[in-house]
Amino acid sequence: MTDMHFTLEAKPLNSKALPSTFAARRVLNTTATDVRSTVDDVRLRDAVWRRAMTILLLIVLLCLPIAVLKNSSGAASGGAEPMEVVSYTVAPGDTLWSYAERVTPEGEDVSETVEELKQLNHLQTSSLQVGQRIVVPIR
Repeated sequence: MTDMHFTLEAKPLNSKALPSTFAARRVLNTTATDVRSTVDDVRLRDAVWRRAMTILLLIVLLCLPIAVLKNSSGAASGGAEPMEVVSYTVAPGDTLWSYAERVTPEGEDVSETVEELKQLNHLQTSSLQVGQRIVVPIR
């Protein structure tokens, strides 16, 4: 913060308005005190704001590693079990649906297995090319 400088302009006093120099000094001292208290108020407000921002920054810095550790441990333990897979070379007439039907347990939804195969093989669509290699989980 930059220092604030105030200039008081001195004007000749009318002797009738303020009969003594004591009264003039009192007016100047009051004005200087008001300026000092305003500057002190601003400094106090800035100090409180800086302290609040420092506390907020410390809270964020303390919570960030906790959030990162929580996300990384959740990803490592959530469904990352080893899976046995078989690799197939796509033949003419083969579809992702036909591979999904082979491995989907009785009574389960084949479309969910198709989505799983798409994720497992990093496919954007269900289309397959002849000669393409895909992996299919063994169940």
